[in-house]
Amino acid sequence: MTFRVQSSGIAPDAVGAGFKPAHGADILGTRPDIGFFEIHAENYMNAGGPNRRLLAAIRESFPISVHGVGLSLGSTEKLDLDHLARLKEVVDFAAPALVSEHLAWSHFSGRAFPDLLPLPYDDAALSRVAAKIDAVQDVLRRPILIENPATYLRFSGDALAEPQFLAELCARAGCGLLLDVNNVFVSAVNHGFDAGDYFDGFPFRRVGEIHLAGHAQGRDENGAFLIDDHGGPVSEDVWALYRDVIAAAGPRPTLIEWDKNVPDWEELRAETAKARTILRLDRASPPLAEPPVEQSLSRAPSSDEGSAATPGDVGWQRAFAAALQDPAAPVPPLFAPCDAPARFAVYRNNSAIAAIEALKSQFPTVLRLVGDEAFRGAARAFARKTPPTSPVLAEYGEEFPDFLAGFLEQHGGTEVPYLPDIARLDRAALQALRAPETEPCPLARLDALDPAALVVARVKLHPSLGLVASDWPLLALRDPRAGAIADGRGGAILVLRPDAETRLMALAPGAAAFLSACGAGATLGEAAEAGETAEPGFDFGQTLVTLTQAGAFAGFVRENK
Repeated sequence: MTFRVQSSGIAPDAVGAGFKPAHGADILGTRPDIGFFEIHAENYMNAGGPNRRLLAAIRESFPISVHGVGLSLGSTEKLDLDHLARLKEVVDFAAPALVSEHLAWSHFSGRAFPDLLPLPYDDAALSRVAAKIDAVQDVLRRPILIENPATYLRFSGDALAEPQFLAELCARAGCGLLLDVNNVFVSAVNHGFDAGDYFDGFPFRRVGEIHLAGHAQGRDENGAFLIDDHGGPVSEDVWALYRDVIAAAGPRPTLIEWDKNVPDWEELRAETAKARTILRLDRASPPLAEPPVEQSLSRAPSSDEGSAATPGDVGWQRAFAAALQDPAAPVPPLFAPCDAPARFAVYRNNSAIAAIEALKSQFPTVLRLVGDEAFRGAARAFARKTPPTSPVLAEYGEEFPDFLAGFLEQHGGTEVPYLPDIARLDRAALQALRAPETEPCPLARLDALDPAALVVARVKLHPSLGLVASDWPLLALRDPRAGAIADGRGGAILVLRPDAETRLMALAPGAAAFLSACGAGATLGEAAEAGETAEPGFDFGQTLVTLTQAGAFAGFVRENK
């Protein structure tokens, strides 16, 4: 079968940047000379919200590349079809020129490991990964690019060198390659091979995109090794290797990745200018004999789609995953000779830090109130007890507020007893940001309802709506400048995102009881009774108007007679 894709709109000498929402205003305001922007698919696996609105604006002016980190193609388990369906939805929304994933795994036995973990390069792995790529391309109806990993350990049982593995993978699955030059350099230093030799016989014709990034330095008993952290500018060694690649392969769309310690837009744009200079000056190679991957790809038939390993092939991954979960466990005897404990610690730390950072982003008020050190301690304990199960880390932490209640009790947190409720409010605000885009019901629709029919009607609550009740003044605690509860009493908070921004509103007891009843399916008349029970003197009409004007309702449903 041959897949063909629409014209990508990305020129071979185009240089792109990883898209960061913080740069959105600068990008839309200046329309810079950037060839394309790349997004991480898992950051957009939500139904709506500001991040999707911003992406929709960016895609109007720039080509998009979608880069996935969660398919876990290198796992011995079957392909996660639910995650693949979510990836397809992002691809359909973003309409990207290119789609890519990693030659790595990040999930095993119901546990997500937020990292890109290595796999053995043998024929069993080759068959499994090719089958999964085949299945992914069938669902997406387009070829994808597979990225070479940066590794700190290599398996002692490897039967193929990485370039051979990649070349055979392309032949079997009909996929292309995303060549990460920094990853090649990092792996070369870590495993003691020459980065230039890596490219002898490399299938350059399959390369549809190139990545460049910064790296950090670690230390083991043999001295320094490198860590692919995307936390700084591209090193001079990687720039030199990139020049050699372009001289050998010809120009390819090139992306600057900078995901940690993200600089301001002008510094990132300056980094893209360096790559553009190299692409436009170094064009020594003749035209390629075969078209690059973004134009056309043929694939050979592969085995069972999304296949899992046979029982005998699972042992390496089970041992790897078990050691990742237990910090005191020895490193499994899977790897070629090296200082394995120091190298394996990188994978352990990456998984733990990713979970903690995800919780920090989702519970910003808790973080502000207790400080970074205390928050990290609680988050680390939570991650050990309740590790992630999905690569979509924006959804991680549902149980964190309840965990905090027990954690505070065990650790004497009597001075901050409100933290669990603050965490619930943070969580509700996050869910509102990710809710589907839905127009709130206008007041005119309420006015059009016959008063006799009104009391037997039901409402559809806006999908972003949340209610958080507390004995503590959550709004004042969340933002001391809000002054919404000056007397320090608690109450219910309405969380809502009817348009671009999330709103938090303090509700009287009657209004809170009314909304809760509506959410449970009560008619408006029944909900009004609940409001009157909770608050004598409850004003049904005024409450209904106020909540409608706030955008709390998506519609009214009349009873069928």
